[in-house]
Amino acid sequence: MTVRAVRNNNPGNIRIGQNWQGEMLPANKTPEQAAEKEFEVFATATAGFRAMATIFETYAKKHGVKTIRGAISRWAPPTENNTGAYVNVVCQHLRVGPDDPFPFLAEGAMQELCFAVAKHEAGGWFFKTADLAAGVKAALR
Repeated sequence: MTVRAVRNNNPGNIRIGQNWQGEMLPANKTPEQAAEKEFEVFATATAGFRAMATIFETYAKKHGVKTIRGAISRWAPPTENNTGAYVNVVCQHLRVGPDDPFPFLAEGAMQELCFAVAKHEAGGWFFKTADLAAGVKAALR
């Protein structure tokens, strides 16, 4: 069985709840993807990374999130996750403190954030760096 984040081209394990650009058409889904009731299924990993970066961009622009603690607390709330441990893993990768200002709108920084989140969500890095870069670039246009 494939890791859900990989199977669904959804590196951030984004929950269903919004119509995203790049969602996979129902007719194109595998039986496992068609059975998915909780998480988005994207046509490509690039589309999944675009959605993830768009969410983090929205956190910064619309909700005034300035830190990794603020972003991950919204992304992975304590009702569903060990948010403190998640924050620590992402901060360790980014080499920043949980309450340090983070440049969410800088393309390179966003790529590193999305890399860390995807690695955490999937339990390892199973994606192409080119998909990550293309998705982030598309989100931050």
